[in-house]
Amino acid sequence: MGYYDDFDTKPKKNKGNLGTWIAVSLVSALIGSATTVVLVPTMIKSNVIETKSAFADNGTTSGSKETVNVNIQTGVVEAVNKVKPAVVGVLNLQKSRDFFGRSSDEQMAGTGSGILFDDKGHIITNNHVVEGADTVEVSLQDGKRIKAKVLGADAMTDLAVLEVDPNDVKNITPAKFGNSESLNIGEPAIAIGNPLGLKFAQSVTVGVISATKREMPIYDEAGNEVFSQNVLQTDAAINPGNSGGALVNIKGELIGINSAKISSTGVEGIGFAIPINEADPILQQLMEKGEIVRPVMGISPVALTEVPEGYRGEVPVESGLYVYEAHENAKKAGIEAGDVIVKIDGEAVEDPIQLRKILYKKKPGDKIKVEFYRDKELKTVEMTLAKPE
Repeated sequence: MGYYDDFDTKPKKNKGNLGTWIAVSLVSALIGSATTVVLVPTMIKSNVIETKSAFADNGTTSGSKETVNVNIQTGVVEAVNKVKPAVVGVLNLQKSRDFFGRSSDEQMAGTGSGILFDDKGHIITNNHVVEGADTVEVSLQDGKRIKAKVLGADAMTDLAVLEVDPNDVKNITPAKFGNSESLNIGEPAIAIGNPLGLKFAQSVTVGVISATKREMPIYDEAGNEVFSQNVLQTDAAINPGNSGGALVNIKGELIGINSAKISSTGVEGIGFAIPINEADPILQQLMEKGEIVRPVMGISPVALTEVPEGYRGEVPVESGLYVYEAHENAKKAGIEAGDVIVKIDGEAVEDPIQLRKILYKKKPGDKIKVEFYRDKELKTVEMTLAKPE
């Protein structure tokens, strides 16, 4: 879900010598380590398929399922009319520098889409649409361009919130949020955005919800998978420039933020959007704090399956999280290096990605129950999650 990203299954690592294992362990030190890892949703290159983001380069709440009966043709038109005015263009302007380090005038580095979602001038878009921008502008339905401030952005979820002067958008009805948890596979899905830039502003494509709860791997700059983002899959055409645009249901409600597609010879109609139910709490935090503060346990974990048998001690399990290093917060709770964590709040954990998915639903200060083995002895402790250092 990054800028012209590649998407494929990451090659399996060889279970090599201790030096290799330690290197893997240090990469896994993201959780609870004092080391800050810059997370960007960058996909590993593959000879099989390639995922392109929907960012146009210029060269540089749970609920039950619903049954909706509607005339599709009329319903699509009505849904588009509700949301289309709230879909805007987002322009990423950057300064370039010459050989002597002198900066030039700002030039458009790329364009994406965004959605006005309240009457206070707040606009949703993707992080990768505004990443690296010196200035961000928003293009309205009538072609007017206005300055926008980036209130906050989160590379992990690829979301960002912009703010414009409310007076500039007072005549636009904000998009209404739907419920992405109540979607039925096969129901209509409408994508609205700016494919290939402002020349095709507010283009509409129509398809269906192809699948829900797909998993999109997210990698760090070193190519290590660090998280897994839940996304909606649709066959509504998503093209460069659609990033940050609206995925809408037949009732004209916003159900997803368009983000990426699989682009490869012989592959058509596989696009992805961030579900609005998952995006909403992120947006609220970005507006309030300007960033997402995720909790840490205070450990450097590695999957037990990656640990050579000679270093596992006498643990009676084959899977879990080996604590390569315990930091201050974990030590307070009684967790030590060499322990093997098997459950968090009753949920089994086998690798760092599973652990992050559990922790990132919580906040610093929350308490969790940790079950772990120290050699053959099963122990249980309660600990308080901390803020990252």
